[in-house]
Amino acid sequence: MKNGTITADEILEQKPKRLSHDDETKFLHSMRPNSPQVGDQPTVVLKVGTSSLLRGDCLHLSMLGFLAETCADLSKRGMRVVVVTSGSVGVGCKILNSPKPKDLAGKQAFAAVGQVHLMRMYEDFFTTLDLKIAQVLVSLDNMLDRKQYENAKSTFGALLERHIIPIVNENDTVAVQDVKFGDNDTLSAHVAALVNADYLFLLTDVDGLYTANPYKNPDAKLISVVENVEDLEVTTDGAGSALGTGGMATKLLAARYATSAGVNTVIMNSNNMNKVQSVVQGASIGTLFLAMPKPLKGRKRWILLQPVMGHVFVTKIAMQAIEKDSSLFAAGIISCGGDFDVDDCVTINYRDKETGEEKEVGKAIVNYSCADMDLYKGKQTEEFFELVGYSGAEAICHKNNICCWIPGGEEPSSTSYLNLSGLCVTEEGIEEEEEK
Repeated sequence: MKNGTITADEILEQKPKRLSHDDETKFLHSMRPNSPQVGDQPTVVLKVGTSSLLRGDCLHLSMLGFLAETCADLSKRGMRVVVVTSGSVGVGCKILNSPKPKDLAGKQAFAAVGQVHLMRMYEDFFTTLDLKIAQVLVSLDNMLDRKQYENAKSTFGALLERHIIPIVNENDTVAVQDVKFGDNDTLSAHVAALVNADYLFLLTDVDGLYTANPYKNPDAKLISVVENVEDLEVTTDGAGSALGTGGMATKLLAARYATSAGVNTVIMNSNNMNKVQSVVQGASIGTLFLAMPKPLKGRKRWILLQPVMGHVFVTKIAMQAIEKDSSLFAAGIISCGGDFDVDDCVTINYRDKETGEEKEVGKAIVNYSCADMDLYKGKQTEEFFELVGYSGAEAICHKNNICCWIPGGEEPSSTSYLNLSGLCVTEEGIEEEEEK
């Protein structure tokens, strides 16, 4: 290890001694899973949190201007941009000079007031820079319907083709408490998957993901690259701000959703948003969550949206088979729980017999209810069919209805990320590290 980086001889052997700008960019892109290649039009989703949009008792106007300038710069460079905004409830609180309500109806009323003012600010700043924007309000209830999901995908596509920047927020005014994204970190991850984004940037008031809360623990260290969210050993604390609904825990969940759909995800300080282009080209700023090499596609991305109604624990053999795109059969089930019915969504889990550690493998839509599954668990094929009859579905969960957090069982490798391979990537380009 040199200067805190990991040497990867395999990658160093690939690196030419001198690189033109285009070759340098192509080399950088090749080191990250699913990154856009030279000549492509990358799609970037920027999520801006309440803590970044509000300052004291008013909107953070300089930050809104900064965001507009960043979007203008990215658009000029050929990128397609989507903005997911928070802040409607917080702005409503400021306008009405009232603390954040605790009841759902109150929050929805404040969101309705704040959203109008928030979009007016977006309109003023973005049109000043000759950027065309569109307001897109979505709700989880809409997205759970497969047809509406596809319609939303088409709408986003039509906007981006016309170089219009969608400004996305959850439709809080009509959303039902039990059918909500809950926070805009999660919303941004699903939007990123919906538009097939290359990068999702979660812009916040901290520099990235730390091993502990940097405001409380002076020994907390910034984590530069994450291969698998499940392997993290960090502590996260509550909501990010008094007027927000997110926090680091929701950002980690969003990163898991996005990376499984093939979206490289970055948590970084909103003060550094003008460096988004540098990150796309390979610079290390904030915390990068590497996209899965074999991402979920199509219907499986939609399954990620489904609310979880129960859980299923499977054997190690079943887990390994599922991760390699196989269906789940009764013989591979150890136990189940919850109140789910046919066509409901459950989590698929594995518990290590020796350590007792539990791992969530993914989510799936089931062919049988919890009560029936409890009868069929552990049954071999002949026993299963004797119980269910040959008219029943052969698999408990068909492989087309299973989405794993690590699709194909293949994780990204940080040794393929340049800043962890003995190469120093800066905003100026690639530099080989000096021997100490």
